[in-house]
Amino acid sequence: MDRSLRILMVCPQFRPIVGGYERAAERLARELARQGHSVEVVTERRDLSWPRLEQESGVTIHRLWCRPVPRWHTPTSALSLFRFLVRRGRSYDIIHIHQYGSMAALAIAMGQRMGIKVILKLTNTGYQGLDAALPNTILGRRIRSLHRDVDACVATSQRAADEAEAFGIARRKIHRIPNALDVKHFRPPTEGERRQARDSLGLQSDFLAVNVCRLTAQKNHALLIDAWAEGLASQENALLSILGDGPLTEKLRDQIGQRGVDHSVRLLGQVSDPLTWYWAADLFVLSSDVEGLSNSLMEALCCGLPVVSTRVSGSEDVFEASPVGRLVEPGDQPALRAALEEMSLDPAGRARCGAAARRYAEARYALPVVVAQTLKLYGRLLGDRRS
Repeated sequence: MDRSLRILMVCPQFRPIVGGYERAAERLARELARQGHSVEVVTERRDLSWPRLEQESGVTIHRLWCRPVPRWHTPTSALSLFRFLVRRGRSYDIIHIHQYGSMAALAIAMGQRMGIKVILKLTNTGYQGLDAALPNTILGRRIRSLHRDVDACVATSQRAADEAEAFGIARRKIHRIPNALDVKHFRPPTEGERRQARDSLGLQSDFLAVNVCRLTAQKNHALLIDAWAEGLASQENALLSILGDGPLTEKLRDQIGQRGVDHSVRLLGQVSDPLTWYWAADLFVLSSDVEGLSNSLMEALCCGLPVVSTRVSGSEDVFEASPVGRLVEPGDQPALRAALEEMSLDPAGRARCGAAARRYAEARYALPVVVAQTLKLYGRLLGDRRS
């Protein structure tokens, strides 16, 4: 793309809210701005202490008023977004939406009215995917129709792409583009860095598995804790560290106590940068029932960690392309336990899987690679033959 674009990203949730799709949107916005494009983000101002307008790393963030309470949240957010697009919408070349739903439908409708190309990114699959998330009411059918009429759809996994087509988005509009990562930051450690990471965390374990994600039902930490309790908890100096917080924290803490694995399973809460844990770890584990494309999985692959994962959107694509570890079916506790035990006893196998993980991540997740794919899509939509 030879010319500078004016890009509006619609993200109902954005910093300071930290989650998978929020972080992915922020990384993309920053890199596009670094490459000389004008990038603005419109998001909800759910807390009055958050600034209405913020500049960060070349990206302008507009936080719009809303009432984040039942019955009022969606209509007030929609009203604010409508006003914003009426005032400023025609100043953009591209509207890039990072979450489906009512706000996406409004942005698509306004883009059509103003003659602006609109891209929709899919952020999840299965029971949290596009078809399951959108209502089937009279208004819901219009919302669904608008989603089908979007100019382009970005799917981060093959499963997301298949679900988009089954939903009714034309195949020619669907583009497989993963989330992006800074692969210079998330990288394998040197031996010295690994020792320093383990020392800084006070680790005495011979084998460390890490899980990094929100403590919600879809992540199925209960399955992971049970599998660990039935297997590796009996091994001396084996440790499972779970990084993240969420509504199930206390329930999971109770489960750990009831299973008697307090000595080998730790709930560590939210960690702003999990890099030190990736560097200290021997294995990354994902036990989710449903995903879009797990950011923590991507980070672990970039850091050269072998993986044990359930077969969910994103991870199944990785395992199909590269021998990065062991893949088990969602909810299969015996298989998860066996995979964890097998990987814990095979350091040479872990090293081979870790090397394959890094090669896969560098080729697919590097910021320049993903941004180039995104700009190529922008160029196609805008009819730029030079893209």
